[in-house]
Amino acid sequence: MWHHSAKGRPCLTRLIKGIKNTNPLRPVISNHHNSNKLPVSISCTSMATSALQQVTRVVVEPPSCLHDESVNISVDGLTPEDEVTLVASMTDTRGVLFMSFAHYKADGNGQVDVSTMESLGGSYRGVFTMGLLSSLLPALEKHKFTRFFKRDVENPNIVTVSVFQGHLSNEELVAEDRSEPLSTATHLRHYMAPGVQRIPVRYGKVRGCLFLPPGDGPFPGVVDMFGSAGGLLEYRSAQLASRGIASLALAFFAYDDLPKSLEEFNMAYFEEAVEFLLKHEKVISQGVGVIGTSKGGEIALEMAAFIPSVIACVAINASHVHFLVGMRVGEHLYPGMPLNNIHNVHIKDDGSVQLRGIGRIKDKELEKFLIPVERSNAAFLFIASNDDRNINSEYFVQKFCQRLSKHSYPKSYEVSSHPGSGHLLEPPYSPHCYASFQHSSMIAMVWGGTVKHHTGGQINAWNKTIEFFKHHIVQTGNLEDGGKNSTVHLRSNL
Repeated sequence: MWHHSAKGRPCLTRLIKGIKNTNPLRPVISNHHNSNKLPVSISCTSMATSALQQVTRVVVEPPSCLHDESVNISVDGLTPEDEVTLVASMTDTRGVLFMSFAHYKADGNGQVDVSTMESLGGSYRGVFTMGLLSSLLPALEKHKFTRFFKRDVENPNIVTVSVFQGHLSNEELVAEDRSEPLSTATHLRHYMAPGVQRIPVRYGKVRGCLFLPPGDGPFPGVVDMFGSAGGLLEYRSAQLASRGIASLALAFFAYDDLPKSLEEFNMAYFEEAVEFLLKHEKVISQGVGVIGTSKGGEIALEMAAFIPSVIACVAINASHVHFLVGMRVGEHLYPGMPLNNIHNVHIKDDGSVQLRGIGRIKDKELEKFLIPVERSNAAFLFIASNDDRNINSEYFVQKFCQRLSKHSYPKSYEVSSHPGSGHLLEPPYSPHCYASFQHSSMIAMVWGGTVKHHTGGQINAWNKTIEFFKHHIVQTGNLEDGGKNSTVHLRSNL
């Protein structure tokens, strides 16, 4: 609850295991109720005592929005030319605190506008409207290689934005004796728009979660997969549904009763997932799309190659070979390329591992590992990050296009390349992760990217993805007469 201290400063008090927590930069237990409605955000302002009794106020506008939307952050009521530090913080599903900070100097009116003014230091420099949210990193050194994960997509990310007097360092901001903020505001970022449905899926052997847009549909449908982190990640599917696309977040290992580790895949599992989606009354039944990142992108390409009803494929920083783990299609096994084919592995001073050397291997050595994308019935969108430090994404995209061109591929295929972006190219304003610990391989992997360029890549890739799916997954038929004799391009109603 909010209350005023003896000094007149409002602060947030929570009791956790008998310890009073009044520091907005430290994680607290949230009892935010589950709701599809966008709740009104909570904000708090503090009195900055001066001769004029000015009120310092942090404003985040809008106070509550979808996660792929931008916001404006500003401060007013400062003394002209004041040096201040703006801080954003939030905790992930595991309770790990993520934090970013930026140094600003107030203008002649005692105001700071993040969208127009330069950060003078901190987590980023220069004008960067969403810099505080995009540059969120683990606040403590012990969590250095932790990637931000949100498991509970029905509740929003709760971001605390505070302003402090002076230009403070990260160490000063996390210290027990740090100063109180001049003002604090709370901002809510939702993965699910009002009316989006989340439906857990246990269909045959398929394990996942279906997200449906509001309305009767039918909607374009896609299967959504992430990489070798495993488990079930739902946040991209929730955001796709918020933009008018029905999306099945599909797990393929380390979830429920699925295999605990990466092992030989069977295309029958992924065919069953497509079957489930096509049978749903709110999904267009003439074909589906697939989207995947890293290993998920590799599987998406394999699905496009072997499942005729996959008619649109978005592969994000994916290899053009079956990497490490093979794929069984019927009686045939397409083998996975072993680790001994990876060259130029680089171990950095902090112990993290960079694998960008994978890629430039002689074609003859790769032939038996190649994904036969030319067999596909799908349109392709290949998304490549130029600063991918995990795999050589641009090289792989070149190989895909050469292969399709060689076979006079009749369908559409296009490349979206993003300078300065890293391997983990997620929907807009997801915190940029340069490196993180990978449990499936038990090492800290370098993903690459610089925060400002990576954020730009997120925005561009996301917009292209939504446009691509809505263009290539179409309803053959008239929605009013049961679906016959016309073509309708469905568009988001958000």
